[in-house]
Amino acid sequence: MTSPTGAEPPPLKKAPEFKALKKALGPGEANALAQASALGLTFVAAIVLGLAGGWWLDRRWGTSPACLLLGLFLGIAAGFKNLFTFSRRLDRLEQKKQDEP
Repeated sequence: MTSPTGAEPPPLKKAPEFKALKKALGPGEANALAQASALGLTFVAAIVLGLAGGWWLDRRWGTSPACLLLGLFLGIAAGFKNLFTFSRRLDRLEQKKQDEP
C-alpha cells in the first residue's frame, strides 16, 4: 500500500517481549507482579458484587438497607481476604528466595 505521495510507509515495529524484565524478576516474581496488578481489580470487584447482591436481595425481599449493608460488609471482607492471601503468597515467595543458595 502506498501513501498519497507515492512513498512506502515504514514497516511496523515488532512488539516488545520484555525479556529483560522476565530475566530480572524471575518466573515466580513475574507471576507475583501480575497478580499484584490484578489485586486492585479483584478488591473492587468483590465490593461491587457484594453491593449488587445485597441490592438485589433488598429489592426481592423488601428489606431496604439491611441486605445492601450486609453485602457491602461481605464484599469488603472478601476483598481483604484476597489481600491477605496475596500477601501470604508473597511472603512464601520471599522466604523461598532467601532459602536458595
